[in-house]
Amino acid sequence: MKKIIFIAVFIVALYNCKAQSPILNMEDTNITKSKAPNNSYYKDVNNTLNTFEGTWLYINGNTSLKIKLVKSIKFFNGKFYEDLLSGGYQYIKDGVEKINTLSDANDPSIGRNASIRGNNIYNNCKHLPVNDCVEGEKNLDLSINDIPLNGHIGDLRLFKRTINGQQVLKANMVMNYLREISGRAPDPTLPWRIKNFVLIKQ
Repeated sequence: MKKIIFIAVFIVALYNCKAQSPILNMEDTNITKSKAPNNSYYKDVNNTLNTFEGTWLYINGNTSLKIKLVKSIKFFNGKFYEDLLSGGYQYIKDGVEKINTLSDANDPSIGRNASIRGNNIYNNCKHLPVNDCVEGEKNLDLSINDIPLNGHIGDLRLFKRTINGQQVLKANMVMNYLREISGRAPDPTLPWRIKNFVLIKQ
């Protein structure tokens, strides 16, 4: 009887060890996603992503860029779980709508298939910094797809600001063409680059 109880306890303990996945703080600079163990949880421990959620709007005359971001908790990417911001955007140029993927924000389950997605939190000014970036401030780097034209993927770097008591994101966006091509890459639907633009929270 004691032997049966011992075996039962051992099996339960073994199951619990396998069922538990390590929790990794996504802001820990010593941890990289590429080295995250299978079934681990890459977690937004400090809820930094929450501060970037919402609908944000940039307007310049008849041209505008609206982005909508929602947070997914413990999204499984095929290897490990991660907290993730995903969503969509609307780009209007000279009064004409060029792209509208805002519906991506209505289904957080699409995760990294959304037209905007990511969770790279930085605290430095090394990559695409805005002109008033301060070393040590938390900022966010997301990927943005130019949906009408396959191959164009951009970096969208976001910095939290308050202007006249209003929450805004100050941002830099740079598009890249990630396909092999001879000659000049085709222009994206989105601008190649927008620097130091301000999106106001709606």
